[in-house]
Amino acid sequence: MDRAQFAEAFETGVPVTRRFLLSRGARADEADEIAQAAWARGWEHRMQLRDPSLIGYWVNSIARNLFRARFRTIQPTPIDGIEPFYVLALEDDLDLKKMLDRVGPRDRSLLEKSLHGYSAEEIASTEGISSTGIRVRLLRIRQNIRQQLALAS
Repeated sequence: MDRAQFAEAFETGVPVTRRFLLSRGARADEADEIAQAAWARGWEHRMQLRDPSLIGYWVNSIARNLFRARFRTIQPTPIDGIEPFYVLALEDDLDLKKMLDRVGPRDRSLLEKSLHGYSAEEIASTEGISSTGIRVRLLRIRQNIRQQLALAS
């Protein structure tokens, strides 16, 4: 793929990648930043692209991986202990803890990995289960939690 083809794909693709990230739950500023980074990484690795007609899908997969990686990194805590951009409500944190306490240790481990942004394929490689098996287990874990919460309320 030459520079002109990539530039054309970039012009039409960045807004699509931005919308893709917004649909995944990224904040607007975060979606802009990740979309730009994904297209830059796509340019750097353009020789790996086998079918130039699929560049949008390819860059969106890069963007998805960059977005997921943000959840895996430990965010530095400011000296005063207050995060200036985002403050997790205590109720949300307690609800998450209650939800995780409702499952066994193995299911909790799978659910925590999923919540940290790991894909089913990544979890499967460490658990010795197929990625489809991981997806089914996560679905059943979530259904079980929903049922327990419905009974408790």
